[in-house]
Amino acid sequence: MTGGSVPAVEELVEAWTEDGLRLDGVRYGPASADLAVVYTHGATSSVLRPTHVRIGRALAASGLTVFAGNNRGTGLATVFLTRAGTRVLKGSWFERVEEAKIDLAAWLDVAAAGGAKRIVLLGHSLGGAKVVLYASERHDDRLAGLVLASPAFHLVSGERPVDPAVVARARQAVDAGRPQELVDLGDFPLTFGKMSAATVLDYTTGRANPWSATSPRLRAIACPVLAFYGTNEPDVGGQAELDRMRPLVSAPFSATLIAGADHMYVGHEEEAAGLIREWIHSLVSPILAKEAAPAD
Repeated sequence: MTGGSVPAVEELVEAWTEDGLRLDGVRYGPASADLAVVYTHGATSSVLRPTHVRIGRALAASGLTVFAGNNRGTGLATVFLTRAGTRVLKGSWFERVEEAKIDLAAWLDVAAAGGAKRIVLLGHSLGGAKVVLYASERHDDRLAGLVLASPAFHLVSGERPVDPAVVARARQAVDAGRPQELVDLGDFPLTFGKMSAATVLDYTTGRANPWSATSPRLRAIACPVLAFYGTNEPDVGGQAELDRMRPLVSAPFSATLIAGADHMYVGHEEEAAGLIREWIHSLVSPILAKEAAPAD
């Protein structure tokens, strides 16, 4: 038993994307639930990292069903199986920002196949930018809420200074038909100083910028949003980023900081899960109950 009364139910699961990739993941909690959480990770990471496992288990212990699914940005250079039986190379060196919508759609379909009528989409780090991209473009009626856990918007906003020579090398490789050619980024520890030419252009052009001045993606989100950072991750975000989000989100918006937490919430996983759980119970669940109530 977990949490005193909720049976510990975990099962390895998989999702097949519309372009034929198999994504691996794990389900925490019962297979069938009216409301489910779909949880995805950030750059180079995996939902099987200890932080994500602990948060998934804590949410399940409170009675929620969680589908934690890898996206094609897991690892640096990761081999994926296709439906055709071939193998393709993805990972954070080679993923394209636009492909996040395909990956998330596959996991929402898995949750829906398990009986979920409404789904809370949870993205950590770069996964936060990915769920904003999905919600702002797909307008999926199944979405009941969005959780942005330490969203690394700076990676895809195109706002941070980038060496023009790096962008030029990436553009030259793409134009020459070599989109997967690795480009040296210098001091960029996240991906060990390298990234494919096509991915460099995705990151630097601001195509997926959540807070574009001309068309902020955050404003296009129709469901409630929860955003939080730890106080010990200044390179990713904090109060300034939360304040910047607030006027751009037209839906109900909740934001907070986890005191003492780093980017992976080490030692604070239960607190992070508690924030998500209480937000779902206090805001999302009442909205869903009101929607389900018969009209007078």
